[in-house]
Amino acid sequence: MLSAGHRTLMLVPDRRPGLLPGLLPAIGALLSIGLVAGCSGSAARPPGDGSPGDASVEAVRSDDAAQSSEGGGDADASRDSPTADAAADAGDPTHVAGWSVRKRLRSTAGPDLMLEEVPFSYTVTLVGASRLRLLADVRGPERQWAPPSGAYIADACWHPSGEVSAVLIAADRTVSLARLRADLTMLSVAAVHDPAIAGDPNVNDTGAQDLLANGFAPDAARIAANGEDVVAVVDTSWNSVVAYRASSSGASGAWSTPSRTLLEPPSALVPFLPTSGSFDTFGAIVAWFRSPLDVDEQGFAYVAVRADPSRIAAHVAVFHDGLAPVLPDASEPPVPDGDILLSKMDALGARLWSRVVGTPHEDEPYAVRAHGGVVAVVGRTRRLPGLDNTTWDAFAAVLSAAGESIVTRPIAFDSSAIFLAVDLPPGGGLVAAGSEGWQQNPSGLSVVTYGVKLLVALAAFDAPPVRWTLAPGPRHNEIRTVVAGDAAVWFGGHEDGPIMHTGDGDLTQIHATGVLGTIAR
Repeated sequence: MLSAGHRTLMLVPDRRPGLLPGLLPAIGALLSIGLVAGCSGSAARPPGDGSPGDASVEAVRSDDAAQSSEGGGDADASRDSPTADAAADAGDPTHVAGWSVRKRLRSTAGPDLMLEEVPFSYTVTLVGASRLRLLADVRGPERQWAPPSGAYIADACWHPSGEVSAVLIAADRTVSLARLRADLTMLSVAAVHDPAIAGDPNVNDTGAQDLLANGFAPDAARIAANGEDVVAVVDTSWNSVVAYRASSSGASGAWSTPSRTLLEPPSALVPFLPTSGSFDTFGAIVAWFRSPLDVDEQGFAYVAVRADPSRIAAHVAVFHDGLAPVLPDASEPPVPDGDILLSKMDALGARLWSRVVGTPHEDEPYAVRAHGGVVAVVGRTRRLPGLDNTTWDAFAAVLSAAGESIVTRPIAFDSSAIFLAVDLPPGGGLVAAGSEGWQQNPSGLSVVTYGVKLLVALAAFDAPPVRWTLAPGPRHNEIRTVVAGDAAVWFGGHEDGPIMHTGDGDLTQIHATGVLGTIAR
């Protein structure tokens, strides 16, 4: 074990040869910049009540930022991926070599917007290259935007005006908000500061006294639009989850002072890290350190947090709402499996309710969608009790806007499966996407066989899944984003991707080809 302040990093034997010597420098980098400051054993500060407060923003200036704001998107958006755009240059817009499509945003008035990233090895860096890409159509050519040098686009959203907002995480784990015009020329970038973190429960003077994103998940921030305003949620270096609300206005796109809401207090999480391997399939190793977010058409925000019993206990100690874990059957091993904490905020940032969602076995959230008076959370759940990773099933839970459970269900396929994306089509039911057919080391973290694309529809929330057959690609396949209409479904993801040990002997094998598709319903 490695100790980092009051936090323990547990290295889990994976029973496979790999690159532990390469992993240790990456962990050391996290420790050296203070990104894993732990929590004290006592409540050094008075408990918070979850009510909104204030943070601040500070304009970010750099040569890269200035270049990106002039004359359209960053012309050097693909500088970190020499093979990027090869397929697009060859005239195939549905396959983009070198990139993975992480998010697809549909527009009724223009081309689709893509958030794309280059797969990377956690033995080398905390983040890879990322970009926003506006597809070409009859209105004009393709446009691209890359963040300032050293920054990573953790998430992005589209506004009714056509403008785009993004939340960025820098190499030092500082968090910024970016505002772009509809053509992806940049209006502004501003750092988010939150000195109120120093007054959150369990925070002491051994760690950051301002906002830093958690150092384990590269995408430890999420953003969603509420009209022209944004809601951003950050998993912090204290293992807390904080929501920020801000507005961008005027010709400069200047950001307002964000208001803040403590959603989950700091807690002492114990991340399980691999002793070998070179790639985090699905980002599953760090699923504890990012919180999916969505905002419904009425401006209510919903946030899902992976929560073991200790995090639920920390939540109850601050918010006094009596929540409890979903208990396993008495005949099963008494292993502290994890559930999901789902919270709802109103348009002013006030917490309305929190619920524990999940099965008796471990559950992980990967996506949230709220629309039409319901909210859906999807991800994966262990099929077998305890810490047996032999089979994971896709998972879906649907609640009413009032927090009442409608359905919570594992959805079993031929082998292990995961939902990475979800949408609620206008006509009802649910569409979910991810990867299926892969296998995981029963006693470790390694995904050891390639998966295939998974795209399904549920006519009703408790109905059997109806699967679309999608063209198989080489190596590992994932659908990572989905938008569902009544007549068609639009999706994105990648094929020819890596899994945990793909790059162990040759890191150049950690690459993928981005995939875009549309299928009739």
